[in-house]
Amino acid sequence: MEIREATMQDIKPIYEMLLNMHSETKIKLAPVKPEKLYNTIKLALEEGIVLVAEVEGKIIGSLGGMKNCDWWSDEKHLSDIWYYVAPEKRNSLAAIKLVKNFIYSGNSAKLKIKLGHVFSGDIERKDKFFERLGLTKAGSLFVEI
Repeated sequence: MEIREATMQDIKPIYEMLLNMHSETKIKLAPVKPEKLYNTIKLALEEGIVLVAEVEGKIIGSLGGMKNCDWWSDEKHLSDIWYYVAPEKRNSLAAIKLVKNFIYSGNSAKLKIKLGHVFSGDIERKDKFFERLGLTKAGSLFVEI
């Protein structure tokens, strides 16, 4: 398995992967607007960081993010927009390697990291996953269904 920075040639497989991610959610979400999804991936490729996990030339996971700042500060951090590993590859090291490489990229740019998970269930297991990688839980998200 290889973790690498994505290129513009990876837009289509990332796009399809994110459609799968959207369909796996445990609560009803607004429908995907195709052009917005495409443009978000493109913007992250151009201005942020997009990593892919690849096995034998096939992308099995991706983590994409951008530099942001909180509403109360101008201090930048690196936060994810998406993070997904194909269900059949979740028992591989792809998830761990994507996060570790994302953290390394942020640290190399002297940015703190903010990662999250929403909408997809299995919350406690995912919280523990991030905690094992050295991150601290900093809240929850509540939605009206």
